[in-house]
Parts: sequence; structure tokens; C-alpha cells
Amino acid sequence: MRFYFEPPAPRKTKSSVRRLLVRCPVTSKLTAVGEIMDAALWETETRKSGRFTCAHCQQVHTWVKKDVLLAR
Repeated sequence: MRFYFEPPAPRKTKSSVRRLLVRCPVTSKLTAVGEIMDAALWETETRKSGRFTCAHCQQVHTWVKKDVLLAR
């Protein structure tokens, strides 16, 4: 006896909201900055840097815009 299942339905809307990730200079692991942003708006963002408390080493790090990765 075989069961046939329908494939999962595709997402109706593609979200372009992304988390900001930065690599920890101590552990070299990616960590979330704690902010989310629309990917299209990131290109026009005027902020050049920021600070965050790292989840891996518990230290406060600074980041610059070129170091940020956008993740889903």
C-alpha cells in the first residue's frame, strides 16, 4: 500500500526582512546583532557602525557596515 502526499505549499509572500549578523573577533562565530532590517533598505542605510554584546564571548564589540551579513 502506497501513500501519496502533496508537496508542501510554497510560501505566498517572500519576506525580505533579514537579521544582521557579525562575526565575533574572539571566537570567529557569527552572532546576531539583535536587529532586523529589510534587505532593500540595507543598501540605503546611513548608519555606518554599531555596538552589540556578543552571545558567544559576552564582550561588547563594534561593527562597521561592511562586516555585516544579512541572514534570513
